[in-house]
Amino acid sequence: MSTTSTGSRGPYARSAERRRSIARAVLDTVREKGHDRVTTAETARRAGTSEATALYHFPTKEHLLVAALELSDEESALRPFTTDPGMGLDELRAFVDTTTERAHIMRLHTALLGRATSPDHPAQEFLARHNRDAVAHVARVVRHRQRVGTAHPGFDAVEVARQFLATWDGLQAQWLLDPSFDFGDHLVQAFRRLTGQNWMEGRAVLLDPAIGV
Repeated sequence: MSTTSTGSRGPYARSAERRRSIARAVLDTVREKGHDRVTTAETARRAGTSEATALYHFPTKEHLLVAALELSDEESALRPFTTDPGMGLDELRAFVDTTTERAHIMRLHTALLGRATSPDHPAQEFLARHNRDAVAHVARVVRHRQRVGTAHPGFDAVEVARQFLATWDGLQAQWLLDPSFDFGDHLVQAFRRLTGQNWMEGRAVLLDPAIGV
């Protein structure tokens, strides 16, 4: 059997494992200290490899940060909201925590989001794909809520999804600058307004006053 097999134990798999271990090392640093404290030297130490190997897989610090954000997104506790269309808003509020660890991830996302608007930035491809997926997932949530009567049936689900995600990014940036307000509550209230849930609930009360009792 060839020693250059590309099967589950071959070099491709080992390379993928190495890349993931490096991304994990960066993500651990971000969660503990923030993305400004990431260095190639510490990343290599945490990943149990050399700086040369880390730079081989991720040639710049920006590439390292993108890898960390991608891994964080993969493991995000918020993923159920965007993949389960029947998930309620109380769950969304609970998932949007404001711990120090989560704040570091939000800062990384906000920083890379701004930089990714520059042509050829390492974050551009990932964040563009992330945004497309997020719009599609939230649109599914909106359509589900339209079917069960908690979102206005006349609204365009994709348009609502884009507006909601833009509001999310904006509120996140505001909270990072001034964490004096309840980020989760503001996000939920924005979702209710953008989907017409407040209007639907008011309409239901008018049609059946017993609902408001």
